[in-house]
Amino acid sequence: MSLQPNILLFSTFLGLIFLLLDIYVLRRWMQHVQRRQLHPLWYRALWGIAGIMFCLFWYVMLRRHIFRLDGLDANLFGFVTLWYLPKVGIALVLFPRDLYKGLRWIVDMLRRRGKQMHDNNTEPAADIVSAAPLASRREFIGTAAWGISAVPYLMVGRGMWSTLYDFHVSNVELSIPGLPRVFDGMRIAQLSDIHAGSFPDHTPFQEVRYILESLKPDLIAITGDFVNQRSQEMAVIAREYAKLKAPYGVVASLGNHDHYNTQEEHDRLVATIRELGTNLLINQHIKIREAGSALVLAGTDNTGFRQSYARLDTALDGVFDDEPVILLAHDPTFWDKEVVPKRRVNVMLSGHTHGGQFGIQALGLEWSPAQLVYKQWSGLYTNGEQQLYVNRGIGTVGPPMRIGIPPETTLFTLRSPGVGENMTHNSH
Repeated sequence: MSLQPNILLFSTFLGLIFLLLDIYVLRRWMQHVQRRQLHPLWYRALWGIAGIMFCLFWYVMLRRHIFRLDGLDANLFGFVTLWYLPKVGIALVLFPRDLYKGLRWIVDMLRRRGKQMHDNNTEPAADIVSAAPLASRREFIGTAAWGISAVPYLMVGRGMWSTLYDFHVSNVELSIPGLPRVFDGMRIAQLSDIHAGSFPDHTPFQEVRYILESLKPDLIAITGDFVNQRSQEMAVIAREYAKLKAPYGVVASLGNHDHYNTQEEHDRLVATIRELGTNLLINQHIKIREAGSALVLAGTDNTGFRQSYARLDTALDGVFDDEPVILLAHDPTFWDKEVVPKRRVNVMLSGHTHGGQFGIQALGLEWSPAQLVYKQWSGLYTNGEQQLYVNRGIGTVGPPMRIGIPPETTLFTLRSPGVGENMTHNSH
């Protein structure tokens, strides 16, 4: 199997960031409590929790690592995330005020030195008069800042218990040059990044199955990352997964997480997926035939994230030039590396990015940290007549949370040229 990501350096960097955040925010909280002459227990208890959370972070990281968490480890890391992540927002509120105070202190110091050098007289009475309202304003700003600090906790909490399983459906019409009219109107539902180990039980996937049943797709396509690491994770969703049905069946490709195991475990995972009724395409293709025409569905193994298992030429071997091709390839970076404009693939369906699991989607604005890593991170992209769709996935990796980036099921409606224009919209 492929090398797993070397996560030790990343974990150390992340742990250091968390530690510095904790020290900065808790020291500022301690100063606030002391100024208001509250009981020391108000900050001592938090310092104790901070120590426990720091140990818990390293317990989880050294026992597994952030990209392979499932079951108890995922839940434990959820507590760690709820403790640390909101402090980023709190620090963003506190730091500008501290920066202003620091700059003011420097300016005041330089002024005092300048006055001393020029033997200028001071006006203490005016300073005494202005000191009281200035102190009052500072106290008000400090209290308001700590009041605002509750907002990041509410956002992260909502991302864990509300948005996490707030499954959305994205409806996308795809106009495919060369698509035989017999396939015009065909509906394909895409799932990606199930990460079965990220679910506490079968109920979230049961909701996904209900959504798929309501959509009534002609075919279901799954673009990899069935598990976080272990083949046993499929047992969490197996009962519901086996009920996935569509007239043309369920087809799938593998993702990077599906290789984070031994060869024996990987073979067991592949066998399990197929036993549950999925046509798993590992550098293969199938042809759907209607009225003498064919639509090709191809699937490659994963290439990307330090893996190189895809064999696109093998997957497309036997495909004729006039046959439209829909490719399932987990990592969207494969599109630029191997597909456009080198191969005649009409549409590539991917996942992998999770949409960053955190971002902003409001008033036409879309932003996520995933954009800093991936050129194509969510939604529909085009290059000439070739199209790529990146699904945000339904499971999670690392923190069991989604903020502003809900999990996604995509429903594609295929169109022959001239029948419909590409368009995308979201709905519940």
